Amino acid sequence: MLLITALSIPTNALVLRDGVRIDVDGAIHVENGRATFRVGGTLYSVPAEEVDLEATRIVEAQAQPAKMQERSRLRVSESQRDRLLRELEQNHEGKPAPAEALRIPPGPTAAERAQTSEDEWSWRGRARGYEEGIRRAQEDLNLLVQRAAELRAQISGFLSLGYKPNQFSYQTTQLAYMQEQIPGAELQIQRAQRLYEQFRDDARRQGVIPGWLR
Repeated sequence: MLLITALSIPTNALVLRDGVRIDVDGAIHVENGRATFRVGGTLYSVPAEEVDLEATRIVEAQAQPAKMQERSRLRVSESQRDRLLRELEQNHEGKPAPAEALRIPPGPTAAERAQTSEDEWSWRGRARGYEEGIRRAQEDLNLLVQRAAELRAQISGFLSLGYKPNQFSYQTTQLAYMQEQIPGAELQIQRAQRLYEQFRDDARRQGVIPGWLR
């Protein structure tokens, strides 16, 4: 059986699993395994498993003529209804729900909203800092790769023109230097990515909303 956490069904009739229908005042509310409803202004609470929710929906959704016919067939007398409600209360410890259970909890205060906003922007700022670190490391690598490609092109041009290696030793030295720097730049990207992933993992463990990390 599915656990229904919260459900409200606008209806004037509640159908039990044994097929009996009870006229109710306006709607039934199902929450935490119990169904609450009013009969003649009195609030009742019974186990949700005693209620046929699908049949209740079907009865309410039927066309008006069919609904009236169904009511005349299923309606119980007032004395039978009262007896049934008493039996439900005795057999399943059903009882009118306390007023406190139906109260809507207050929303966050202005101070709580301000703190939430501050926390959100703090996490967003940290996430952007890690993302910026990855971008900078990638840009540094791109510059090294681009400069190395330019130097190779220059050296190739000198060779095609018949220049001797000692005539473009500067370009050769610079190319060697760039090539030495590339592995380190690649490592910086990997480190920045690991730090970012660790940050996101820590945030998830602390229950941070995923949207705050973008």
